[in-house]
Amino acid sequence: LTLGTFQMRAQLLALKTDVLWDVAMTPNLGLELVTSGKTSVGIYGFANKNPWGRKMRMLGAMPEFRYWFSGRPMKRAFIGIGGVIADYEFNFRNKFYDGNAFGGGLTFGYAFYLGPHWSLECYGSAAAVGYKMLRGDLDSPAEEAKYSRGYALIPFKIGVSFSYIIK
Repeated sequence: LTLGTFQMRAQLLALKTDVLWDVAMTPNLGLELVTSGKTSVGIYGFANKNPWGRKMRMLGAMPEFRYWFSGRPMKRAFIGIGGVIADYEFNFRNKFYDGNAFGGGLTFGYAFYLGPHWSLECYGSAAAVGYKMLRGDLDSPAEEAKYSRGYALIPFKIGVSFSYIIK
């Protein structure tokens, strides 16, 4: 009974959407929960299908742990460590790509207080991402497609998010 006793505190919970992803016709939704006086955890989900009429499909998630320098989560500067996992398929310059990606990296950002329930976040991050995919020419038979895998250092989360703080 003693081991199961802990102090309950009111937690901040926020719903988020990345405006840049919305403009890119990739609907996304994030949820962030404050876990202590200086930390929070969150997860973003995103997906698209044929944005702007182009042959493309993407589905993924990005979990993240953040440390807030100001001592108040969801306000001012933060650093985060996060991951990404995605499944994709798209055509580009007469080639097709079909695969998945996974990885992790660091995020740096700043949250601007807009009101009791609203904030605006600007952030950027870089990640080491592994991928495996099937790629080939659109004009060639599918049997000639090549399987490849590798790693890349990429900017994986650059954006501007609006947050609605529920509590």
